[in-house]
Amino acid sequence: RVRIERRQANLRSCMYALIMNRRRGDRRGDHSDENVYVDVYGPKILLAAIGVMIFCVLDAFFTLILIERGASEINPFMAWMLEIDEMWFYFSKYLITAVCVIWVVMHKQFDFFGFKGRHIMVGALVSYMVLITYQVSMLIETASL
Repeated sequence: RVRIERRQANLRSCMYALIMNRRRGDRRGDHSDENVYVDVYGPKILLAAIGVMIFCVLDAFFTLILIERGASEINPFMAWMLEIDEMWFYFSKYLITAVCVIWVVMHKQFDFFGFKGRHIMVGALVSYMVLITYQVSMLIETASL
């Protein structure tokens, strides 16, 4: 007797999974405070993650310009990467940020010291906005000297 696998992926099952995605949150609505993984993350956390990665690249770029103008890197690990090579600096900065962003997005429903993962992502985005604003102000200040 030949058994046919009934769970084969086909166009219908793929479309159903895209349209009827079920795990956007807790499986049972009354347990919303529990740590749960989800299948669909949503556009807000996606935009926050993309924003953090863009600001990470801008931070590295502005840091190198400021170092050429006489500033110094405060983070000892990043300063060590700069001593090795600029490409190691870019690569390590981007890789560390990307791994952290992926981890936080995966744990967006988890509670960390009273904050959900999605709130930590927004906090990282706001922190990068403040940092980039500060770096731009330093760039403007050093350009006028």
